[in-house]
Amino acid sequence: MRKIGWNIIWGIVITAVFLVLLFIRLDFFSSNSAPSIDVRENLSSRSPETWMNIYQQKNKIGVIHRTYGRKDNLIQISETVSMRINTAGVTQAINISTQSDLNPDMTLSSFNFDLTSSLFRFNAHGKVVNKKLILFTGTPDAQTKNEIALKYSPHLSGNIYGAAFDAGLEKDVVRSFTIFDPSTLTNTSIKVTRNADEIIPVMGKRVLTQKYCADFMGAKNCAWLDKTGEVLKETGVLGLSMEKVSEEKAREGISTQNSIDFTQMASVQPSREIAEPGKLTEIKIKLRGLSNPPIHINGDRQAFKQNVLTITREKLPAATLGKIDIPQDISAFLKPAPLIQSDHPQIEAQARKIVLPTDSSQEKVRKIVNWVYANVEKKPVLSVPNALEVLKNKVGDCNEHAVLTAALLRAAGIPAQIETGLVYLRGRFYYHAWNIAYIGKWVTVDAVFNQIPTDVTHIRLVRGEGGEQLDLLGFMGKIQLEVISEKND
Repeated sequence: MRKIGWNIIWGIVITAVFLVLLFIRLDFFSSNSAPSIDVRENLSSRSPETWMNIYQQKNKIGVIHRTYGRKDNLIQISETVSMRINTAGVTQAINISTQSDLNPDMTLSSFNFDLTSSLFRFNAHGKVVNKKLILFTGTPDAQTKNEIALKYSPHLSGNIYGAAFDAGLEKDVVRSFTIFDPSTLTNTSIKVTRNADEIIPVMGKRVLTQKYCADFMGAKNCAWLDKTGEVLKETGVLGLSMEKVSEEKAREGISTQNSIDFTQMASVQPSREIAEPGKLTEIKIKLRGLSNPPIHINGDRQAFKQNVLTITREKLPAATLGKIDIPQDISAFLKPAPLIQSDHPQIEAQARKIVLPTDSSQEKVRKIVNWVYANVEKKPVLSVPNALEVLKNKVGDCNEHAVLTAALLRAAGIPAQIETGLVYLRGRFYYHAWNIAYIGKWVTVDAVFNQIPTDVTHIRLVRGEGGEQLDLLGFMGKIQLEVISEKND
């Protein structure tokens, strides 16, 4: 029986939801087909100030305040978001602040994004210079600089739907945009369709609106805009929605009663219970509800054929002294990443405290996984996880465990990646994140459960620490799991 309570497992789901709710709203995108147009006329007809309430299945969980202004030849947009989110039975506050300077055609000049929760803070700010985005990410006191080459001029407007409106998207026309995500430094595609116009109630009035829907990684989001292009209503994943309200209504308190747990809401009920998952050597699960299977679902310990997933528990390779041979393509996973700062002096120093130079690769992995398990408090947090801050605060959910484990492994000379998907616990499958480490072959490890290798109920859907994790959005609420068979020693 596992000793970890179910309430620590909420995995990637809230991070993914926030990437949709917030970063799509930030709208870092470039359109391959939409011309650059001067939208100052549209902006001048919009209200200089907008308030919106955020709801989760009709329960108010947050508020958005946005202002528009001008300085010199730049359009200035400021947005603050305050929310209270129930994750794994714990209600937490999160605050987001965004300021942006835009050129007359709404292309990005500069921006500053700041996310603060009870324990963590994440900042991203940047400026476009000569077809490059000079970007700084991380905590305010430990920023990582990156330069991103830009094929198209990036935009940062009110949201993706306002961009489609400004581009003059016609009814039943689909247009693709490329979104730049500042938390993962990756570009992903999103398709926006203009639907039939609708009349909806807004602040006691019936308003004719243009309706737009976006398909993002298989997750559908829609918005209703008035004749000036102002967003009056949005709906998204996991029952999230936003509606324009008066300032008085926006300032009303946020109710924490009867709030719905995102973790439980996104979890999956299998066809039957799994008695002792830790003792299984193989499991077969039939997956339903997926029109397009995850691209990382097949390979290594997982075999996927005709909608049946077979997961086999790995056997660890024999321990060898000295350095193992690392193929060139795998050595890339020794390098640091913006949120996995394996080359930072503090990460390197901690790795040296945990492992010895004479330790075998297996022993290094065992020591690091055990150290993270023992020293990072298991607690759900709302943030964009990065290894350096997790090392400082020593608290977090599976995302924080995974980024810190990856950073320490890489600092110790062990190639490491992050996997995300589902894991079984007490009757349900929850979204979760763990690692794989290369010790002559890739082996799964989980610092939340202190498992090397992981049990066979870890279902990998995605592998990667960047924008790949957003692929999970297309699976949420769709997956159905039927346990076909189990094997044990």
